[in-house]
Amino acid sequence: MANVIIGTAGHIDHGKTTLVRALTGIDTDRLKEEKLRGITIELGFAHLTLPDGQRVSIVDVPGHERFIKNMLAGAAGIDMAMLVIAGDEGVMPQTREHLDIISLLEVKRLIVVITKIDLAEPELLDLVEEEIWELLKETPFHRSPVVRVSAHTGQGLEELIRLLAEISASCPLREKSGIARLPVDRVFTVQGFGTVVTGTLFNGEITAGDNLEIASKGLKVRVRNLQVHNTYVEKAGAGQRVAVNLAGVEAKDLERGDVLSEPGWFKPTNRIDVSCHLLKSTPWSLKNMTRIRFYQGTKEALGRVILLGREELQPGEKGFLQIVLEEPVVVMRGDNYVLRSYSPLYTIGGGRILEPHAHKHKRSEKNLLEELTLKASGDPAALAQSFLQKRKTPTSLEEVAIYLATRNETAQLIMQGLVEKGALVTLSDKDSVYISSQVLALLEERAAGEIKKYLRENPLEQGMNKEILRAKLSADLSQKDFNILVNYWIQYKRLVLHEGQYLAPPGYTPRLEGLLASKIREVEKFYRDCLWQVPGWEQVKTELHLEEKLASQVLPYMLRTGILTPLTEDLYLLTDLVNEGKQKLRTWFNEHEALTVAQARDLLGTTRKIAVPFLEYLDKNKFTIRLGEVRKRLEKRP
Repeated sequence: MANVIIGTAGHIDHGKTTLVRALTGIDTDRLKEEKLRGITIELGFAHLTLPDGQRVSIVDVPGHERFIKNMLAGAAGIDMAMLVIAGDEGVMPQTREHLDIISLLEVKRLIVVITKIDLAEPELLDLVEEEIWELLKETPFHRSPVVRVSAHTGQGLEELIRLLAEISASCPLREKSGIARLPVDRVFTVQGFGTVVTGTLFNGEITAGDNLEIASKGLKVRVRNLQVHNTYVEKAGAGQRVAVNLAGVEAKDLERGDVLSEPGWFKPTNRIDVSCHLLKSTPWSLKNMTRIRFYQGTKEALGRVILLGREELQPGEKGFLQIVLEEPVVVMRGDNYVLRSYSPLYTIGGGRILEPHAHKHKRSEKNLLEELTLKASGDPAALAQSFLQKRKTPTSLEEVAIYLATRNETAQLIMQGLVEKGALVTLSDKDSVYISSQVLALLEERAAGEIKKYLRENPLEQGMNKEILRAKLSADLSQKDFNILVNYWIQYKRLVLHEGQYLAPPGYTPRLEGLLASKIREVEKFYRDCLWQVPGWEQVKTELHLEEKLASQVLPYMLRTGILTPLTEDLYLLTDLVNEGKQKLRTWFNEHEALTVAQARDLLGTTRKIAVPFLEYLDKNKFTIRLGEVRKRLEKRP
């Protein structure tokens, strides 16, 4: 059976608390002031075992207009509402406002309970019921049952309990595999146990011993124990009223509106995109920067609205807003919320959270309304596809799961479906990294274009340096994401990689022709003419009138192809000459134990200016080893 939470609603002094007491035997008025004044101020809680054995929770909310914010906190997360209307008074202002609130919160099930029928004549009760049907006819509850009850005589209670059982049995199971999230509605301290918070577990499960966090404050906590219906339990599931005894935090650090959740999933935000239905009863149109009161879960926050795609919203109209809040809130995509006017206080509208972490929109932003309409659909696959298209970079499965606020396993099924449709591409099976097919095609086209342009300007290069390409592609591409892309392109033979850093199209070879070819031959001849008397590279460029642009292509080519060997940053020798010099030194070491710089200079027929860097080159390549002022052979003899 589903865990079902029933909330009361209705005008002050219409008998909500008395009705709950008649049903459950529990008096939900626990404050001294409530007892003295005879009205409900704070939320009250009770539970009821139905005839079929199902146990439901009941949240009793205050009816006075001054305590609407408490009513909103209590209405968060309920599955069914009992709209209580006194038979001797009929529909009153808070009756209408409470009905508006449960409509905006998209509560799916409603029972209208006409109370105090022992105080009203049958004719008056008939008039009240007619008024009720008139009230309900333009709401989602126009077919809801109406039952007449007297809490004092017991008349009608049996029928009410039958209806509660029938409707509760039809409530769907909540998703226990979701991410645990409990908006806090009460905080108190129990002697010997410490801090206790209560609330409705919106999603997932909580188990004794769990490490959780107060997402709204970033506080790490541990669950000592749990109670459901005043009974200790090891585990609580979505849809249950739960009391959670917490370790690691004091009651003074918590408040109604905080959110207890699994670590790492929810971050506070103060800018959200929403859909909004402005109630017909609102006496004015909603305009940009109107100050409002925002209610979601058990949280109340002040903020201002920014209309998206229009200048104002008329009573009865629906549209999209961005709400900028004066303090951070923790919300989830798809959550229902309610708006009330800043002053005077009355409910004006509400809707759903479309984007919990919205950016500041520009008037020129393209496709904004289409994107918001897509988010309003609530289709997780469409949301995931839109998320990856907008990111324009490789995205991990974990990032998608956090965006959708769902488990990795669920997110993976969604991603696999999108891959099969061709909307996404898996870049790395091992790391579960995805990218939009459209984004990948654009990046691939840009990469190919940049490489082609580079190689056209640098025909002797074997490819384009990876880091140069990354900078050209996107400033948003991290080194890790870029490497994932490159590995994908290499795997599917879009590109080839040379020497671990140069990218080129498959089959590409440097083109040695024209002016470049003649310059390379000219440089090689110069080095062959100089042999062991070669000057530094800067002097070579000067003597051969080699322009910097040509030089920057000629030298790398001659090094890469092995024509030249670098001794220092400015000094190069023909590779053939280096090998010849090594052979002369092998012959020397066959007859001598050591070699000085002067001996090497004379043996090679060069100058000290070249002999020293040549010997240092041999040391570096473990051909020789320097011991004081001499060198000895380190290379193993054949």
